[in-house]
Amino acid sequence: KAATIHDGSLYADKLQQVFAEEFQKMGGAITLQTAVDPNQTDMSSVLADIATGQPELIYFPIFLPAGGLIIRQAKITPGLENTLLIGADGLFSPDLVSSAGDDVVGFMQTSPDFTAFGSDYNDKFVPAYKAKFGTEPISIFHAHSYDAFMMIKAAIEKVAVVDADGTLHIGRQALRDALFATKDFKGLTGNLTCTPTGDCADPHIAAYKYSVAQYPPEKIWP
Repeated sequence: KAATIHDGSLYADKLQQVFAEEFQKMGGAITLQTAVDPNQTDMSSVLADIATGQPELIYFPIFLPAGGLIIRQAKITPGLENTLLIGADGLFSPDLVSSAGDDVVGFMQTSPDFTAFGSDYNDKFVPAYKAKFGTEPISIFHAHSYDAFMMIKAAIEKVAVVDADGTLHIGRQALRDALFATKDFKGLTGNLTCTPTGDCADPHIAAYKYSVAQYPPEKIWP
């Protein structure tokens, strides 16, 4: 049995809905699908409602600070003390440990699989990033942002026209067409090809778990 929580955002609502649908297809039961305000500072009433259904896990693909608060308060909610808590990439941040403290131990989540990235990620990108900023990237979508920028840059270079007087012209339709025509772009996250609807990702997702209250969590699948 499982319960879900979203925060009203399209991201969280759609994720929990897909989770609920797939969970039920696999024979599971959804005891409650509920929502919280992302600025809510007390989750006790929501968690108490969830506890009445006695779920074995709670899936909440939301963000901080609400996510950290749910983790902390679930641990002290009668009936939920040992309930499995699962989130998504919205909570993949060192700030989660600051927010949830030791209660983060046991928390699981899905997020991009960094080990599936191309060799340039570890051999070139990360060393260059550390040399410039003195630390490794902390945002989970840093490589995706880099690829998006480089794709736009490549498209601009392809369609830009410079007049005799030096004026630079970048046609909007030409730029759009060039982006949508992207094929086998060698990115950090993989070889990217854009679909007719503009989806250019090469997604690789992994599951992570906090065995200790220290970021980053341990990858446990695949």
